[in-house]
Amino acid sequence: MIKIRILNENIITEQEKITLSQIVGENSVISFDFDNTLVKSYPDFDADGNLIYVNGGSNATMINLMKHLIDDPSKKVYVVTSRIQGDDEQNPEQAVQTQLDKLNLKPDGLFYTNEQPKVTKLKELGVEIHFDDDRMEHGDIQGSGIQSFYPDDFLEDTNKVSKVVAVTLDNKVLVLKRADTGEFDIPGGHGKSGETPEFTAIRETLEETGLDLYGIKHINTKQVEFNGRKEDISYFYAKLNNTSDMLMDDIDLDIEENTEFYFIEPQFIDDFMPNGTNNLKNVSNEIKSLTLDEQKEPFQRKMAAKHRKMKKRLIGLGGNRKKVGPYTQNPPMERSKSAPPIGESIDLEKKRRIKVKIMQNIEEKRRKKRKKSKKRKKRAYYGGYFPYFDLYDGSGGDSGGDGGGGE
Repeated sequence: MIKIRILNENIITEQEKITLSQIVGENSVISFDFDNTLVKSYPDFDADGNLIYVNGGSNATMINLMKHLIDDPSKKVYVVTSRIQGDDEQNPEQAVQTQLDKLNLKPDGLFYTNEQPKVTKLKELGVEIHFDDDRMEHGDIQGSGIQSFYPDDFLEDTNKVSKVVAVTLDNKVLVLKRADTGEFDIPGGHGKSGETPEFTAIRETLEETGLDLYGIKHINTKQVEFNGRKEDISYFYAKLNNTSDMLMDDIDLDIEENTEFYFIEPQFIDDFMPNGTNNLKNVSNEIKSLTLDEQKEPFQRKMAAKHRKMKKRLIGLGGNRKKVGPYTQNPPMERSKSAPPIGESIDLEKKRRIKVKIMQNIEEKRRKKRKKSKKRKKRAYYGGYFPYFDLYDGSGGDSGGDGGGGE
């Protein structure tokens, strides 16, 4: 893999042209992915719970390489994206063509694969070199005769580091065991030139574990000195996209970076501190407190918005064309209140009344169950439906029980 230094956004020097020539060589058809290859972005939710994409920076090297190739009349340059074309057309502000126009990039063609592997389209176009950030695309391209390159391989690391407290939907924190030191750490690493600290946290987590983050939120930034140079470490909080049990099967650990992973209850994080990195120690208090607060905000707002949207669809006010059900007026859309997070107080008198009511209901059900059971026994003993009356000795359990092993 040929490494090149970061190119200036507007000017390509003669030395840089020589380096670019070494990469491209005599190949005349070159293609680029768009998302996270030219322009970087990451998914999130707005206040209404709608999916949006947030700017995560850009790859100046790829942008300038593409500009240089477009100016060369002997080259054909294409953008091949896995986006769904219909969705792109419905969001013109975030559309690929809009972004290309803003960057003043005019490739020979823009093609959508609608979430299908790109290799078929690349072969159809006669592509010889393709730049893409997606590992799965590189796997599909192998053996096709097309050379593929990772765009970030042509970027230098910066002195900015991002580390993230990644929390599952059941409120457990992801902790990794480093391959080099054997210490416990949180996901993250050095940023690449041109990307935002938030994007670095998301990219590094994906590279190290194969897991996606959303709802990323800055905690603080700390300046440290490491191996003789100063570094800015930004700490973030973010949600993983599933519960810990489900993520156990989804995680794809990069064993060159980390050898083990754990999903830890926040209150037990101190058990990992004796052999933890400074980064883990720096956010120990946030792990024990911030995660409880974040159960409600902003995650609960997003889930409430989704609940409202799905309820509207269910009763025929949304996507369903058929409205069914005996509704004479539209029901309320509000989501039921969630149980308070651990440690949050509730009204004790209200709690006592609820407990009494529950116990009364339980006792009433037990009373009815005993009465019903006694009635069944009476019918069985005295010529009802019990088929072996003469053999029954009066001992034993409830013949009319529920089979559940008692109450």
